[in-house]
Amino acid sequence: MKNTLIKLNGALLFIALFFTTMFVSCSDDDDNRSFETARIVGVKIDSKLFTPSVITETETVVEVPAGKDLSNSKLQVLVANGELQNFVNEVEYDCRKPLPIKIKGYDGTVVQTDLCIKSAPKLLSLVVKGLTIAAEDIHESASRIIVQVPEGTDLMALEVTLEFANGTLQDFQNGVAKDYTNPCNFSLLGVDEKTVYPYELILTTGPVGPASIDAIIVNGVESDSLVVENNVLTPYIPALMNFSSVDVELKVGFGNIVEEGFTGKGLNLMTGANVVTVTGTNGIATEFVIGVPQLSFEPLWTKSYSELGFGANDLCAVGFSDQYLLAGNYTSVTKTPVYYTFNGEQAGQLSAEGVNPTGYGFRKFATDEQGKVLALSLGMSGGEQWIYKWDNVAGKGSEYISFSKASLGVDYNPRAAGINVTGSLDGDATIVLTIAQKTDVFVWTVSGGVLNSTPKKYSFPISGTSYYWSICAMPMGKKGYLGFAATAKMDNSGVICLSDMMSETQRFSGMSTTDGKTISYNGRDYLAFVSHNNNKGTMWICDITDGQLDSYKHPIFKRTMKVEGGNDNATMDADMVVIDGKLYVAFACTNLGLYLYEFE
Repeated sequence: MKNTLIKLNGALLFIALFFTTMFVSCSDDDDNRSFETARIVGVKIDSKLFTPSVITETETVVEVPAGKDLSNSKLQVLVANGELQNFVNEVEYDCRKPLPIKIKGYDGTVVQTDLCIKSAPKLLSLVVKGLTIAAEDIHESASRIIVQVPEGTDLMALEVTLEFANGTLQDFQNGVAKDYTNPCNFSLLGVDEKTVYPYELILTTGPVGPASIDAIIVNGVESDSLVVENNVLTPYIPALMNFSSVDVELKVGFGNIVEEGFTGKGLNLMTGANVVTVTGTNGIATEFVIGVPQLSFEPLWTKSYSELGFGANDLCAVGFSDQYLLAGNYTSVTKTPVYYTFNGEQAGQLSAEGVNPTGYGFRKFATDEQGKVLALSLGMSGGEQWIYKWDNVAGKGSEYISFSKASLGVDYNPRAAGINVTGSLDGDATIVLTIAQKTDVFVWTVSGGVLNSTPKKYSFPISGTSYYWSICAMPMGKKGYLGFAATAKMDNSGVICLSDMMSETQRFSGMSTTDGKTISYNGRDYLAFVSHNNNKGTMWICDITDGQLDSYKHPIFKRTMKVEGGNDNATMDADMVVIDGKLYVAFACTNLGLYLYEFE
């Protein structure tokens, strides 16, 4: 029994200690509220509420709009953790000087504070003898007055008269001739007869107005134009560069001042979030955000669909070979791509010798970085099909990759939806074939110029693809793929980022796109593609070096094709190539047109 009592007593002691601890803890939380120091938390002045801006041991400062008459204001002082002792609310007071306030706190202490209601000076009138100055030409801020006087005015001996509410001039004489070729500094004594407000007065014959930025210079290259929307600046730059680390200079409006802390050195403009504050000649500081730069280049040439002379729903693919631009023309007699010079002249058509374009013709083709062409007919057959290769535009086609229902190990007759080549067929390359209305993807590799004829099979993580969709590998040496899809659901349509095993990592959706190209150029990775929505074709170039989704969503080049129209096949394409150190980019959209750009 004794052992039992000891254990029981021990248990009771534990329970008692536990509840005592809980009680003390809860009591502390409750009591802390009453032990907080009493203070002023707000002041209603003529029924409008203001909160303190500064609270010290001796002062409570409340700031109200400049120029407010404080000589006879109805006050209501709001306090926390205590009660007013010597102050009657809802009574009119002269608030120009500090009001002593006593608060008895709920903790028993008495708090004494001076309530300082501050209203800064405000300019009531400015007169320059002999001149008529419109009110809109006088610009006042908290510490500066800028006046635009008529052009041709002699600034060396002007007589100025100033009148302020809530301020007394300290070191300025009204009506005395003075040289205003340079700013004039003076001060005002506030109505509390304590606070001194410094001012700068500027008279100028130049234009006066709000802050403005006229141009942005990026790594020494000045913007062609600058689009400003909601204070976001988008510079259009006639140079392709690494925008993630650049030096920026601003060309601001007349008399504007850029904040001292803005150096413009080593900025990452790809974030679209660099902030700079500029003060206009009206004295008002404005915050601007520098958006992602846009390339301002114009195309070397464009051809509308009618100018191409292709049949309806043609122009399914585009690519470079040597210094020619190829365009799919499966409705022609030979059903092979035609090619154009970089001057826009049609120079010929790929030879149909040695190939079989039966069925749907060569709707889809791709080119490697050396200009070799891979193309295939889109026939739906269970038997043998071929991907043909041309070494150049003057060469003949030859059988390169064979595939069939049996060799691919599928239970349907395969019809190709798209083909892409990354790298060089003479060196290392990745060839990707997608299947119409399926999720199957087949990847062949080339190593040292030797083709591995056995493809790897993957599954695209997006269902509901159409007859045309494609996947391209990231630039050689980089992992992963990009998928281009147009489905019945916009959430599943767009650019799909994929791992090296074809699992989705992120997506940029909401648009129809069925093909694109990646390339490395001057140490950066770029993506080009065309989207088609609402009868409009949009050309995109994205710097995707950092792999972040924002880099896809915020391109460095985005233009709408001039011609609008439907795209029944939902086919579009883009290709890129580097020639003589310059980046060439081509954009194609079925029924809309063909564009060629040169960037450097």
